[in-house]
Amino acid sequence: MDEFLTRLRERKLVQWALAYVAGAFALLQALDIVGQQFGWPESVRRGITIALAVGFFVMLVLAWYHGERGAQRVTGTELSILALLLALGGAALWYLAPAGSAANAASGPAVAPLGPASTAVLPFVNMSGDKGNEYFSDGMTETLLDRLAQVPQLKVAARTSSFSFKGTNTDVRKIGAQLGVASLVEGSVQQAGDTLRITAQLVRAIDGSHLWSMHYDRKAADLFAIQDEIAGSVTQALVGELLPQTKQILAKGGTKDLAAYDAYTRGLQQIELNSFASYEEAVKMLQGALARDPNYVDAMLALVNAWYSMASTGEITPADYRERAAPMLDRVEAIDPENGLLLAFRGEIAQEREEHVLAVQLGRRGVTAAPGDARTHHILADIYSFQGDDRAALKEMDQVLALNPLSDNIVRLRAWRLLALNRFDEAEQAVRHALQLDPDNSSNYWMLGRVAYARGDLAQAVAWELKQNPHDPVDPEGPADLAIILDELGETAAADAWLAESVRRKANTLLAASADIALRYARGDRATVLAKAIELIPRRDEEHHDYWRNAIVFGCLAADELKRTAQMRAALVDAQILPRDLTAAGFKDWVGPAASPQVRLRDLAAGRRCVFTNTDADAPRREQLRALFAQVEGANWESKDAWQDIAVDLRNDPDAIVAHYLPKDTAVSNLPLREGTARMLGVAADPRVVKHFAEQREQIAQMRAALPAALAKEGLSMLPAPGK
Repeated sequence: MDEFLTRLRERKLVQWALAYVAGAFALLQALDIVGQQFGWPESVRRGITIALAVGFFVMLVLAWYHGERGAQRVTGTELSILALLLALGGAALWYLAPAGSAANAASGPAVAPLGPASTAVLPFVNMSGDKGNEYFSDGMTETLLDRLAQVPQLKVAARTSSFSFKGTNTDVRKIGAQLGVASLVEGSVQQAGDTLRITAQLVRAIDGSHLWSMHYDRKAADLFAIQDEIAGSVTQALVGELLPQTKQILAKGGTKDLAAYDAYTRGLQQIELNSFASYEEAVKMLQGALARDPNYVDAMLALVNAWYSMASTGEITPADYRERAAPMLDRVEAIDPENGLLLAFRGEIAQEREEHVLAVQLGRRGVTAAPGDARTHHILADIYSFQGDDRAALKEMDQVLALNPLSDNIVRLRAWRLLALNRFDEAEQAVRHALQLDPDNSSNYWMLGRVAYARGDLAQAVAWELKQNPHDPVDPEGPADLAIILDELGETAAADAWLAESVRRKANTLLAASADIALRYARGDRATVLAKAIELIPRRDEEHHDYWRNAIVFGCLAADELKRTAQMRAALVDAQILPRDLTAAGFKDWVGPAASPQVRLRDLAAGRRCVFTNTDADAPRREQLRALFAQVEGANWESKDAWQDIAVDLRNDPDAIVAHYLPKDTAVSNLPLREGTARMLGVAADPRVVKHFAEQREQIAQMRAALPAALAKEGLSMLPAPGK
């Protein structure tokens, strides 16, 4: 051993090794900087690292044979063996390097789910010392995010998810992993009078290394040039050379008027506050921005989005929204006809007008124009959902979730699609995750109540709805839901109290009117149900969470039992809810040139309790419907899952109806409607059906008996708070 150490010292192997390692490290640092500037791919950097690693062993061999004594020399045979060993070692390292990278990817964010050309714009830090300037730095962030999201080659995490890290010191690697992006844009804004100091940098999410960085000390008037430069530099760093069309995309939408921009960013801040009052304030701000710059596309689209949010919450009607939005979208189209968000909004309005084919076409064009914009995917998902294509809607919501994974609203809305597909476990798991993301969002409690109700757990549904109530004490929907569920449990006094609470919160809503019809039907007041349902027919435009449809179905069931089906159908035909006749010509006329025959068939299937009964008088209608389905969906239409229920009903075979429905009729919720349907189909007296409903009523009685103790355990009251 002593002799070996002596020979090491003589040949200075340790000194050579230390010198080589230091030189290689310095070289790698320099090459990393150069590689970032010129956008070298990771394979080049990995190859250089492997070459230096192999070179280390070459250095050791050369140092050994050419040490201080200089007596040793390498023979030809030894040199050949050495070269072979080095080649094999290098090949082995090259082969193993990707495997190591894959292993790292499995345990960390090495491979971003959204792909290498993906990024998130983190909230720019307000360095002005004035909290009131927060809107300005947030507006800077949102402007960059919107620009980058319009570039087809990029995938950009949505605002809600990126802003969830505002004010935190979360490690960039963790942020990248949670958002599924390969890179992050971050920076700061300091505003003093008419002077701006802006810093921006693009970093790799896997290790935090810089891909690009810059700081600007400019006048406020240069803000827009700075934004364009940052967006262009980020795009070029991620997808390579900036093509002319990409430059045009980045340059569109903005303004050169600082006052208009200021009003726009303040308007965005108000939209994010998500309240009736803030929406009104946002509208004022955005209209002020457009008064300064009538061609400010970003402000136009933000204004349409504010109106859309107001319609979604019931602050304005869908008709009001369309009336306001249509001329604004015309203005956008005149300036930027291929804007992705414009196309998506156009598609949504086309759907409301029942232009089904055009709606999907526009929605898909919007997604194609801006695939990295979560909003376009979300609107397309809504279009599919409105048309009854829940699987397509879920597919788009998967894309929305990938772009906006930390938004509890998106997680919950995706769960709504899962619930429509009867995927209850997945829906509940998703909503519980949404609740973890935001325990104060009342809609998350409401959605858990919807899942419990769909499963038939009425007591748990009541509990979730009661937990929702304190988080949103002004929304009339929660009380309307509670009225229906409590009435099904037999708690009629509590049901009446919550119905009154819904009316107190907002008078003359579709929600309370529909809940009132459900309660009256369950209590046997068929004549009033029919009259009130006919009154609601013209209010279809106010549809919300199937309240209108359920009210109309109860009206049709009541009409059947009162032998007044003709009266109900006539009212539906006059409102163009049903075709005047079910012949091929009548159906074609009802569909019209813009609507989709497939979507119209879904409408007929969903409202079939109003379309036909099991009576002999309706036999021709049933045959006409069978012919229509065969014409539109093909001769094998009855074998398709989507049409199984209506196919069985149209055959009008009591044994087939009982055999079809009983095995899957396990949830005890909505029992009055299901019993009424059994009467309409002529199977209510079947002993199997009688026994089945008796067992379900026993389950409901057990739930009712356990409800007071369950609510008391959680500190919940079955009645609205006194004095309200």
